[in-house]
Amino acid sequence: MAKKKKTYTELERQEAYKKLLLFGGISLGLFILDVVTKWVVQLTCTPGQLNPVIPNFFYITLSYNTGAAFSLGANWGIGGRILGIAISLIMSFVIIYYWIRKNIELKNFERVIFALMAAGAVGNLIDRSFYFEATTGFNGVIDFLQFYLGGGPNVNQGAFLNPFATFNLADAYLVVGIIMFIILTIIETIRDSSKSELRTDPRLAKKKEEEEEEDEEEEEEEEEEPKDSLEKEEAPSKEEASKEEPSEEEKGKDEKND
Repeated sequence: MAKKKKTYTELERQEAYKKLLLFGGISLGLFILDVVTKWVVQLTCTPGQLNPVIPNFFYITLSYNTGAAFSLGANWGIGGRILGIAISLIMSFVIIYYWIRKNIELKNFERVIFALMAAGAVGNLIDRSFYFEATTGFNGVIDFLQFYLGGGPNVNQGAFLNPFATFNLADAYLVVGIIMFIILTIIETIRDSSKSELRTDPRLAKKKEEEEEEDEEEEEEEEEEPKDSLEKEEAPSKEEASKEEPSEEEKGKDEKND
């Protein structure tokens, strides 16, 4: 049986459109930050020179990558460059298309994922597509963030993770977005499996129904308590009113006296 497509109100569509503009603006800001930081490093640093931020751990080191992310495949030549452009182009199109198409169904956490991945994919696409020796004086994606996890550039040079791969902000956006996506997928898988167990195990389903019934009873009791207290408050006021109001005999005596 085909799943019934959910319909959305005009207010829900307007809210989704506002969130698309908000998170789209965030993604644009991240993209601009990536471009600006690359060019600041390009204009102020010498390729290959280590500029310490945290000595023996974090350096700004300008390098150019004609391969994939994190300077992988830098020696692939023109073939690697074309492959990198194709991957970035397809990734950018798929991410932005799916984001816009499914926007109304997305939660804010998912929108953050799309904002990060779109900024990262488009950021590196610009570098791979337009930064050539003939146009900019250098060739490839600008990388500059370099971490040494094995003690620094003067300790065990070339060992594993020393240095760690050189990368840029666009690479970081993509990695963080992918990690968030994996976490979200794991959470939803666990949630779906628990729902499946409830449907297949009659004992769990019965226990769930009993808990829901208990919750409903508690809500009803909470709703009845204010009514009872109001009735108790109204009861004395009625008795006082009856006492204050003169009886028929008293009215008759008053009329005779008059």
